[in-house]
Amino acid sequence: MKRIIANIYNIPAIKSEFFSQAVKYFMVGGFCTVIDLSMLFIFTHFLKINYLTSSIISFMSGAVINYYLCTFWIFKIRVIEKRYHEFIYYLIITGVGLGINTFIIWGFTEFMGLYFMFSKLFAIVVTYWWNFGARKYFLHTIK
Repeated sequence: MKRIIANIYNIPAIKSEFFSQAVKYFMVGGFCTVIDLSMLFIFTHFLKINYLTSSIISFMSGAVINYYLCTFWIFKIRVIEKRYHEFIYYLIITGVGLGINTFIIWGFTEFMGLYFMFSKLFAIVVTYWWNFGARKYFLHTIK
């Protein structure tokens, strides 16, 4: 019975922590998204790099900045002791996010005829939730 009461008592704290992390992640994600979108536009329009190549470079640049901001400001729980191993897992999660991001941009641009920057906006929404959920679950939740 004590355990049930303790679990019920801790639920608001869990929700509060999750909400706080989601808001902070949204802020960090917003900052990294500005970097990502800016680089994508500059690389594609001014440097004349293919939009998919530009997208990969800009996404990964934002992801590296995102990693450092998340580990130092948002997620305090570390389930993987060695930062090197944590970064490897982070890269795997980010790689899946990059695949999702690239596929959405390509699909919306090539098959729906959208301007690649608009396609990127759709990709950002989906990739945001994948990245936050996967990082929270796999890297920062005690199981």
